[in-house]
Amino acid sequence: MASLQSELPQQDPLVDVHNPNHYKVGTLSYTKLGLVSLFAFLLWGDFCWQLMETVMPSVLPLKFADIHADNWEVGLIMATIPSLMTTVINPIVSFKSDRYRSKWGRRIPFLAAVTPFLVVFLVLLGFEEPITQWVHQTVLGGKYSDAMVGIWVIGILMVGFQFFNLFTQAVFYYLFNDVVPHAFLARFVALFRIAGGASGMFYNYFIYKYAEAHMGLVFLGAGLLFAVGYGMMCWKVKEGEYPLPPPYVNNEHGFVGSIKTYATECFSHRFYWYIFLASSCQALTWISGSFVLLLNTHYMGFTLEFLGKLGFWTGLGGMILNYPGGMIADRFHPLRVILFTVGISLLMAPIGQCFVFFWRPHMTLHQAHYFQFALSMITLPLLIVGGACELPMLMKLLPQERYGQFCSANAMIRGLASAAGGVGCGLFLDHMKIFTANPDLCYRWVGIWNVVAICGYFFFLNLVYREWKKMGGLASYVPPKAEPSRHLLAVLNRIFGK
Repeated sequence: MASLQSELPQQDPLVDVHNPNHYKVGTLSYTKLGLVSLFAFLLWGDFCWQLMETVMPSVLPLKFADIHADNWEVGLIMATIPSLMTTVINPIVSFKSDRYRSKWGRRIPFLAAVTPFLVVFLVLLGFEEPITQWVHQTVLGGKYSDAMVGIWVIGILMVGFQFFNLFTQAVFYYLFNDVVPHAFLARFVALFRIAGGASGMFYNYFIYKYAEAHMGLVFLGAGLLFAVGYGMMCWKVKEGEYPLPPPYVNNEHGFVGSIKTYATECFSHRFYWYIFLASSCQALTWISGSFVLLLNTHYMGFTLEFLGKLGFWTGLGGMILNYPGGMIADRFHPLRVILFTVGISLLMAPIGQCFVFFWRPHMTLHQAHYFQFALSMITLPLLIVGGACELPMLMKLLPQERYGQFCSANAMIRGLASAAGGVGCGLFLDHMKIFTANPDLCYRWVGIWNVVAICGYFFFLNLVYREWKKMGGLASYVPPKAEPSRHLLAVLNRIFGK
């Protein structure tokens, strides 16, 4: 039985700008100007992609509210269906990308191929309202309600958008791990997050307040910018040559061999399971984002203009703190830093919950604006520093040569949790309506959902940290070998045959 080869400890070398080896990765070699050019095109592509990613979830929940969709329907379309698609498609794309070889590389062909289709579905989502009217009147002859037709139209377009976006969500993160010299990787990740923050700031401050009234134009603009920016990146960024991919487990071939290899390499060590489960608990906080928007607009009474400006200032703070956050992660190890930030966040959580539940009798809306702004700024350093450590943590803990494969396994388990959590969070909030006269009061409980999820995140991070220490910790950690269990092999052989 083949097993993962032991990796060398992944250290972050001090960058010597006069050392030519620090400008190499694989068969690629850069000059200083070439490295600057590489960073520029990757960050420009990231800016356009993050802007596109920001537009849709900031507007669609409001459209659902306008047509009076149930919370479980919002969770199903915005979280559960995309998560299930991630669970199925992401491992296939990542496994194939790791082993794909072409004259254009193993990442760029996937990204370039899906870009036109992604743009088409994004633009169609922007013009959902006239499409719904056309389907309702022309195709269905006025049958059913406008709301039901609208939900179905958004759901179908979301499936198409999410299918093609899965390729970019997976492969893009693997690309810069292949083309950026490792001596500069942590710094690039910090700049990567800054570029994403800049796109969010730009959207929140200048565009968000117009997004609901001019949804079609906003989505069209975001789609065209993404097509141009991402296309330039795919054209200008060059990959090197890669060695032949390793053979499948037991030298098997085809679909069955790929499944056995994937399962035995990714799911045979508890250390990786702890990482996957920690990530799953964290994802349960992400899927509540649509309901947080409804909390802020429907219950708190905040306008999109205020939320946009709040997003701008928190984004500006994020840009300032991201690079120092990366330096802190390099100095103390990202796993340690995340544990610290998550622990402090849990201690501060009651402040935010008390504000949400009890502000109305004691504050005016204007005072609530100031308090929300102050609370966001106080918690911002924890969120930014912890967020700056997430990707470097995975890069340090997972086997590098199969980084895409292990990231996809993480995404698959996380996707299953998100799929259940998307509907679960909606049902939880719908259930809380029975305790209040005003249905919008149910959104106060979003924070309770998030606190429970963060507790799980903190618990599994502690298990990861304990195993990491046992395997050498900061001094001598190496990614553990995958030794497939007899039970796992028995199950795989029973399903697929020997």
